[in-house]
Amino acid sequence: MTLIKWVNRPTLMNEIDSIFDSLSVDSPINFYNNNITWIPQFETHEDDNSYQIFAELPGVSKKKLDIEISDGLMTISGEKERVNSKDNTSNYSELSYGKFSRSFRLPEDILSDQISAKMKDGILAVFVPRMEQIKPETKKIKIK
Repeated sequence: MTLIKWVNRPTLMNEIDSIFDSLSVDSPINFYNNNITWIPQFETHEDDNSYQIFAELPGVSKKKLDIEISDGLMTISGEKERVNSKDNTSNYSELSYGKFSRSFRLPEDILSDQISAKMKDGILAVFVPRMEQIKPETKKIKIK
């Protein structure tokens, strides 16, 4: 039996699929925002006391960041500005620039007035404290 190597020829449908695959938008919230030109990487954590959101934002100034909360939705947005050379031209660039926006649905057990954020070495850290969970009291019943 002879094996014949199959070569996948590019088709219009493959090209369309690759365009949609390259969007890599994991939330329908951001899908329709045409102003988004850059999607930074985010990470979330949770423990008994808080939720934490971290974002890699190298080259983004704190002045260009905005964090808003409305109707249980936290939106982190900002802009990474292009670094201009003296003659304002570039021969080759793999750097990403532009606006971004990312939204996170917040749970109901948060203390919204105590949310804090800090930025260090290009990493944004947002801390969302949780309400203290009331643990049910255990009561021992005597058997007669």
